[in-house]
Formats: sequence, structure tokens, C-alpha cells
Amino acid sequence: MQALFRIGRGEPPPIPDTLSTEARDFILKCLQVNPNDRPTAAQLLDHPFLRRRTSMNLALASPDYNDLHVVGEQCG
Repeated sequence: MQALFRIGRGEPPPIPDTLSTEARDFILKCLQVNPNDRPTAAQLLDHPFLRRRTSMNLALASPDYNDLHVVGEQCG
């Protein structure tokens, strides 16, 4: 609830320093009080934070990664 009150007053809630710069930027963009200042869903989907996540997920889903992962488990 405290975060909602802060956002409503135009103050972003504290964002952990442990998050990446891209993650922090993404969250701050989403928390803009004025809807005109908020990015659209399409703009958010193009944000580096999500693009990096998508490329990582695609790499993890690739057959090459899965083959290497299984080989690593067998060696370990």
C-alpha cells in the first residue's frame, strides 16, 4: 500500500539497487503517474530489459543449449 501512495504522489517507491540498470529503468517507466508519460505496451516490449530476457530465453530453449546442458550434467 505504501508504494501505491508514493506513486500517486509522484514519488517512485524504492527500487532495490540489486536490480540491473535496465530493470530499474523498466520499472520506473511503468510507474509514471501521468499516463501520457508512460510508454505504450509496444514501447515496453521493445525495452532492452525485455529484449535481453527474450534473447536469453530463446538461447535456453535452443536444442544446442539443451544438448550442452545434458552433456554438462553427465560430466558432473
